Amino acid sequence: MKKFITLLAMLISVQIAFAQNHVSKGDSLKGEGLLMPALTEYAGAMMENPTSENSYRLASTTALLWTSQMRDTSFYFLNYALQNDSTLDVLYDPDFLSLIDDPRWKDIEDLQFGKYELKNGATKNKPFARALFRMIIKDQGFMYAGNIERRKYMQNGGYFSTPAIFPVLAREEKNMKENESQLLKLLDEYGWPTASRVTEFAAAGAALIINHSTYEIRKKYFPMLEEAFKNGEAQPLRYAKMRDRLLVEEGKEQLYGTQLKFEGNTRVPQSIQDPQNVDKRRAEIGLEPLNVYLKKRFDIDWQVTSK
Repeated sequence: MKKFITLLAMLISVQIAFAQNHVSKGDSLKGEGLLMPALTEYAGAMMENPTSENSYRLASTTALLWTSQMRDTSFYFLNYALQNDSTLDVLYDPDFLSLIDDPRWKDIEDLQFGKYELKNGATKNKPFARALFRMIIKDQGFMYAGNIERRKYMQNGGYFSTPAIFPVLAREEKNMKENESQLLKLLDEYGWPTASRVTEFAAAGAALIINHSTYEIRKKYFPMLEEAFKNGEAQPLRYAKMRDRLLVEEGKEQLYGTQLKFEGNTRVPQSIQDPQNVDKRRAEIGLEPLNVYLKKRFDIDWQVTSK
């Protein structure tokens, strides 16, 4: 019996190793924009190791393929993936842009809110939270395709590899305008969304949308975000990004290093006020050191001697 258990454990370990290999290949292919080959690898991982994580990979990848058949497949695997998930993460995952206008997406929202609230208490303004989550997805939903082409743009010396990117960019712009219009109406009705009323994750959506709007709108609504942040009701990074962006737009040096520019083909932070103390300022508002942030988010190596 002991030998059988040992053998079974070895077989399971081998299956998991094969599955991890499929996942690694799938992630690499997906990063290159090769969704169908990535999907084949994720399917192999699911067959070897049928976990919620692998099911989620299948769901997000099929959603990115945008066909009605793939949407059906995405909902199938998404429901499996979320069985033991009580977070709201899926509700602002931009990979699912193709799903949010499907009536089944509301079922996903209801399911996740129900499980989340059992653990965390009722969401005080759920309609506002739902709207914000969908705005986040609309704002970020074309970033997968857009970022792949933006990388190729840099590699090709300033040329996109396909004209298909232009309608994608146009749709990104349209989504941002629709988000802005909807958000301003909601702000007039409810005021600035705070973490205690719509959850921290949804509240971040308001700053995201405003930060992608015009300077005039940012200038108007930043004091509301600042007040929410000072009251512990807004994410530090959202506050820092809007504060820095306004400073850069006004021809001043930024405080937290969140705004970037290109120097040739390399991205670097815009000019920073007293850069030797940037990490001190970041720590004071709850942010990690700038070099860690830039490496993790943008694969940028940046160093400065701190006092």
